[in-house]
Amino acid sequence: MGLPNTIPSPLSTLIPFITREEAAELAYPPNALPGARDVDGFYGRMRVYEWGPEEGKKVLFVHGDATPCLIFSKIAQGMVDAGYRVMLFDLWGRGYSDTPLECRHDDRLFASQISSVLLSSPISWTGNGNTFSIVAFSLGGPIAMTFANAFSSSIQSVVLLGPAGMMRKLPKGYDIPTLLDAGIASSNEERYENVREILGVSPKSTILDVQREKQEDPGVEECPDRVEKTYDMQEILQWQFDYHQGHVHSFQDTMRYGPLMNQEETWARFCNILSGHRCPESPLFNTRLLLIFGEDDDIVVGKELLHDLEVYMAPDKMEAEYVPGGHGFPYPNSEKITQIILSFWGSKASKSKATATTLPNDLSKSENIIKDS
Repeated sequence: MGLPNTIPSPLSTLIPFITREEAAELAYPPNALPGARDVDGFYGRMRVYEWGPEEGKKVLFVHGDATPCLIFSKIAQGMVDAGYRVMLFDLWGRGYSDTPLECRHDDRLFASQISSVLLSSPISWTGNGNTFSIVAFSLGGPIAMTFANAFSSSIQSVVLLGPAGMMRKLPKGYDIPTLLDAGIASSNEERYENVREILGVSPKSTILDVQREKQEDPGVEECPDRVEKTYDMQEILQWQFDYHQGHVHSFQDTMRYGPLMNQEETWARFCNILSGHRCPESPLFNTRLLLIFGEDDDIVVGKELLHDLEVYMAPDKMEAEYVPGGHGFPYPNSEKITQIILSFWGSKASKSKATATTLPNDLSKSENIIKDS
């Protein structure tokens, strides 16, 4: 059976046509993280990274709406240094994962992607008593909960960073009718311009001169053994807008059908597991939820979400932590977030291999929208 129609990622449309040196200079190079592999699934090819001791406790990271999985790179390395096995992947239409067509970019599409990612591992993440934890950010939050609601017996713990799903209002630009309503016709130029403004990126003007008739053979660059490099999330957004031909489609379709708002039922089912009201066989049964927020985040406002969650779960079932920044808080606070999560899990961070992230205090536009998710 053939795969559905897809728009291939830059792994197919860019990397084969540039030199190894040019690939290495990309904001998101193809060998950015350890343990890279490309997995063929029912909806296209996806990029996955997995590294760390095979016998270590396992952690899956689920990023958000726009910025691909590199947003977790420092946190993941901190987990590995503490003895954990980690797995990261690019959601459909982001990074080096294809854009599937003829299907909605909703919570079911992305949750099913998690299943494919887990099955691609050389070691077992589920079944026969195997469990793993999930760390998810923004849009990744309701995606992770959708998966946990269906496969609760496999999940040990869930940590949510600025989770979407119950936001009281959409970020600026997310309510443009031509982007949200499939019945309203709009030109490709208008669609691209609207998404460009939401992402805060420049028009396509400085992209590489990719010559399709001359295919390069850059060879296979070895992946690093650990994460040492610091990446610029805004530059990654620009790279993605410039070179991923399906990103605008995936971004728009996620705005239309993704679990950004009105996910009370998903939250309620998940909270009922944590509160001990359902799925007693789950390791999550009657446990606590760690939530981490940006102090200045006006997209997912911590105090508002905690108040709204009291309908579904007692306050003593939640632990809330705040770090500096707006909605783009995870990457610049990677070291602090790693420490918070490891402390919550009863583990210790590695002092000898800690990977601090030093970034300017001014995160530009990336803190004000869901894109840095």
